[in-house]
Amino acid sequence: MRYLISGILYVVVYLGVSALLGTHPVARTVVANSLLVALAGSVCVVVFRRRQEWQGTQRMFWDAIAAGMAMWCIGAVGFTISGLTGHRSWVQWHTMFSLCGGIGPVVALLARPHLGPRKQAAWAVAVDLVSYAMLIGFLFAYFIMVPSVVPASGASPQATLLALVQLQRLILFLGSMAFVWLARQTEWRDTFVRLALGASVGFFLRLLTSGAISSDRYHEGSLYDLAWIVPFMCYLWAALEAPASGDDPAPSALRGGWRRVVFSTAPVFLIPLIGFGLLRIQPIGDPGDSVRLLLTTLAMVAGIGILTLRLSFQGGALERADARLRLLAAATEQTADLILITRADGAVEHANDAYAQALGYTRDELGTMTLPQLLERGFERMVEHVGSEVRQKAIWRGTLMHRRKDGSTFPASSTVVALRNSDGRITHFVGVQRDITEELKLRDQLVHSERLSAVGELIAGVAHEINNPLQTIIGCVEMLIEERRGSGQDRDLELVRQEATRAGQIVRNLLSFVRRNSPDRSAADLNQIARDAARMREHHLAQRNIALLLELHPGVMAVLVNREEIQQLVLNLVLNAEHAIGDQSGTITIRTNAGENAHVLQVTDDGPGVGPELRGRVFEPFFTTKEVGEGTGLGLSIALGIANAHGGALSLVDPPAGDQREPASGVGPSSDRRKGACFQLTLPAHAIVTPSPRRDADARETASSSGGSRRALVVEDEETIRALLVRLLERRHYDVIDAASCADARRLSEGVVFDLVLCDVRLGDGNGGDCLRHLLAAQPELERHAVFVTGDIGALADEESEFGHIPVLVKPFTTTDLDRVLADVEVSV
Repeated sequence: MRYLISGILYVVVYLGVSALLGTHPVARTVVANSLLVALAGSVCVVVFRRRQEWQGTQRMFWDAIAAGMAMWCIGAVGFTISGLTGHRSWVQWHTMFSLCGGIGPVVALLARPHLGPRKQAAWAVAVDLVSYAMLIGFLFAYFIMVPSVVPASGASPQATLLALVQLQRLILFLGSMAFVWLARQTEWRDTFVRLALGASVGFFLRLLTSGAISSDRYHEGSLYDLAWIVPFMCYLWAALEAPASGDDPAPSALRGGWRRVVFSTAPVFLIPLIGFGLLRIQPIGDPGDSVRLLLTTLAMVAGIGILTLRLSFQGGALERADARLRLLAAATEQTADLILITRADGAVEHANDAYAQALGYTRDELGTMTLPQLLERGFERMVEHVGSEVRQKAIWRGTLMHRRKDGSTFPASSTVVALRNSDGRITHFVGVQRDITEELKLRDQLVHSERLSAVGELIAGVAHEINNPLQTIIGCVEMLIEERRGSGQDRDLELVRQEATRAGQIVRNLLSFVRRNSPDRSAADLNQIARDAARMREHHLAQRNIALLLELHPGVMAVLVNREEIQQLVLNLVLNAEHAIGDQSGTITIRTNAGENAHVLQVTDDGPGVGPELRGRVFEPFFTTKEVGEGTGLGLSIALGIANAHGGALSLVDPPAGDQREPASGVGPSSDRRKGACFQLTLPAHAIVTPSPRRDADARETASSSGGSRRALVVEDEETIRALLVRLLERRHYDVIDAASCADARRLSEGVVFDLVLCDVRLGDGNGGDCLRHLLAAQPELERHAVFVTGDIGALADEESEFGHIPVLVKPFTTTDLDRVLADVEVSV
């Protein structure tokens, strides 16, 4: 709409100024032509400013239009000067420039910008544009300029001029309408619509203007000038709104054949045909015929030069196409993808080396086969389906089962496209395929791993919920034991505490296994790690009639490790031994030996052992001898990584001689003795300071020898555990304030000084870290007297960097655990 308003405003100004200057013909001529030159020049300015947005043939299109407008401006200036000097005529030197202005939009259509930038063809197209512009210019010079300079009988040069101009406008009108149709499905459609609008309106207005010129009724500043104003306005509109060039698609093979040759050479043959032919058919006499002869000869020589240049560009394009084909052929042969080209009937046309090697055929053998013969039985019917999909959608993607020469099969991810000839008929199918056997195995392993991870998270959530009631049971039982000691119920209560503690240990083992733990390391007893790992599997192994033996070195075997990671390592070795034994009865032995600089842990089984061909692969990621879905192949690989990260080693060694046993069935020849396997973990030894044997006793004594002057804050959202902690601390002579939430803790702690804070990690309205920060802001020294209480040690991961030094009381805990923690925080008396 804004362009329409701008156009109407321009026309009003143009006609209004011309009307005001109606009594001054010279001024009117100058002003009117100046406004027309400004309008045509604005097209050149817009094209120049947007020129960098276009590439290749699209830039050539607008350059041709801008060049035509610039030539028209020169002609208009010359026409104005001739009018001012009193030698006004429509057929003078400036006429050639004005006529060339009309040539620009006509030859610009030959660039066919709707086909894309086509940078590779830009120079060849430019030569074609120049060739056709030269042909049209030759016709104007031959029929108009020569007769106007050399007097001759026949039609008036002005009449011929008006007829040729109208013919040029008609060609532009018809060409623009044709390109509107050709570009109907491209973003250039609207551009051609605007150009066609200007060309069509200009054509009919030019009929009126030509009549006025013939009858000498035309003058500048009249409505007849709309024959130029409307087309120039549409050119300007199209240039402003034309789409910028997008990505240039990969250059395609040269197309067009003989049609392209005829199109490029037509101007060179038409110039002598028209020039020499009319000299013979319709001579105008000397010296006019001599000038025409000279003009035709010069134009023909120029045309031959242009044709030579065009052939040079064509030869360069052919060389580039040939080099590109050689490059594509080399890339096809070097790629690891399987590439197969078949004819439309399914017969093999070409197969690259990767395809031939994958199927085990030679190229000569493949050349005599068809695609159905290369597929697994049952997939032959897919060939017709794939062909139908490609015809409808231009591409097909899916999985095909290929059959090798030896009869084995493999799945291949396939992409199939079609090659068509110039008539649109499919001549070949191109299939690019990739063997996905290993990918499918990896996918199954990853799916299995994700399932294990989901199970682990479920276990973690359930275990956390179990810890709270277990804590209540253990705490209450311990208080009952203290209150009713010697009442005859000691054995029953002790049994309840023992089983509840056992259940708590099981939960703790599960949590430590499924939780992602901190990379921090601390001193630990390798023997105790072995006991904990064995405890996690001993019940399950007993049900399978597999004995789990512990042969541990006496004393403490101190190592500096991440306890959970080493426990996972040992558990992986036990699981691996369990799988090796299979469904038969057997024995797994965990053995430790202490050294001066390193400690050793061995996991030995009496299964079939590891064959020589597999010993070098057992630690490879995703290598497994289990069926798909039964193992990830990551257990030993993870274990090796953990051992290396701790500065140790994990290796497969020969089992000790005493561990070789007869088969569990007791039958079979002695040559079938089950040799077993032995995995050996070596970790650097670590020296630790042995704690005082009286530490626990001192802790209890410290806790009970004080008066009632100490104040403690318990923050716990579980009511039963909160009440239990209050009773336990009151028995240790604390004045206890309990809070069920962070908000309650903030409110109750105002103006109160505490000697001890026990804070749950997970609270209903926040977490223990936030609550402790608030308390420390009011009483900084509480940092040495704070204890976190949690049923899931993994819940502290987010607070570890800030509160990693604060002791943790892990649920379910005993009174002994509580007394030890109270001693660690150095409670003030």
